[in-house]
Amino acid sequence: MKLIFTGDVNFRNMYHMNEQTASEILEKVLPYTEQADFRIVNLEEPLADAEKYEPIYKSGPNLIAPQNCISFLDVLGVDVAVLANNHTGDYGDGAIRDTLALLDSHGIKHAGAGKNIDEAYNSVILEKDGTKVSILSVCENEFGIATETKYGSAGYNARRLLNKIKSEKERADVVIVVFHGGNEYNPLPAPVAVDRYRLICDMGADAVIAMHTHCPQGFETYDGKPIVYSMGNFLFQSFGEKDPKDSWFYGYMSILNIDADKKISLEVLPYNYYSGNKINVFEGDDKEKMMAYLKKISDIIQDPEELHRYYMGWCCGYRYFPKAVDEYGGLKGTFAAAKNLLTCEAHCDKLRENYRILNDGEEDIAREYEIKAKELMKMPV
Repeated sequence: MKLIFTGDVNFRNMYHMNEQTASEILEKVLPYTEQADFRIVNLEEPLADAEKYEPIYKSGPNLIAPQNCISFLDVLGVDVAVLANNHTGDYGDGAIRDTLALLDSHGIKHAGAGKNIDEAYNSVILEKDGTKVSILSVCENEFGIATETKYGSAGYNARRLLNKIKSEKERADVVIVVFHGGNEYNPLPAPVAVDRYRLICDMGADAVIAMHTHCPQGFETYDGKPIVYSMGNFLFQSFGEKDPKDSWFYGYMSILNIDADKKISLEVLPYNYYSGNKINVFEGDDKEKMMAYLKKISDIIQDPEELHRYYMGWCCGYRYFPKAVDEYGGLKGTFAAAKNLLTCEAHCDKLRENYRILNDGEEDIAREYEIKAKELMKMPV
């Protein structure tokens, strides 16, 4: 069985999406995705009428796209949309209901969001030639998280996920956890993210596929199980002007091949998508350069001390603390930003690391690795 995964799909400023536009964007992608048995995509916003619903109060942008954008998923032949992320709940319960109904009407299965936390944790089962694969979708605890009585995304809870993986192992041969989280714009996963994804494998998951960082991160095989730390954006218009070689516009698709013995191997397909928004799958020399870059950042993950020093450097360059006032509504906005720092796992750890660097007097090391971290952000192609 062959499954192909993509990172974040968002239709910001692409509201007139149709089959022709989607076909043009995906022209170089389809020859690869059509070879897969199943295609799994992270849908990074609700597909609903923005005029019908009010945006929720949060820090960060509220994103939504009209329902005609489903044509992009149709052309790509998406089998599963994973919905556990920090934007699915941006326009409240009604927009989530409309999105789920739309996906159902187009025959696209979904995981990671629902009318309550139990439904959000429901899996999708994919089957071919007697092999059953369970897909679970969870995310860090930002905004729009489901509760026992509220629509939303499947926020990460270690015990709930452990119990779910155990139950899924009883009805599927392979369990894959798709995780939406990590530090945005960081070319390397935080040490705590490495620990978390390895822990999920220890819980019984056979692979972890992650995204959210808006840039590619590395991958590894841990105890025989593939872990992808972030595939980067698949299609996501940038906020403001960015250099075409900004890592925002780069990523890779992840292919999981499952053999007859249920062993899993990982293959990656790097791409960029700036020019005309057409996704350009790298080939030849460009592919070799991107693969060398991905190997470089993947190798650092295997050196815990060096990885931590890079994390210190990235934290030094991207410090953030709650402000007295901000663009989201003055003092009330400050509370939303502070809430996000304290409840989102990646943000909380970054805040904690910033304070630790200051407290332990390690700013010189952090500044040294800030330069190195910025070098890693430069794309080779």
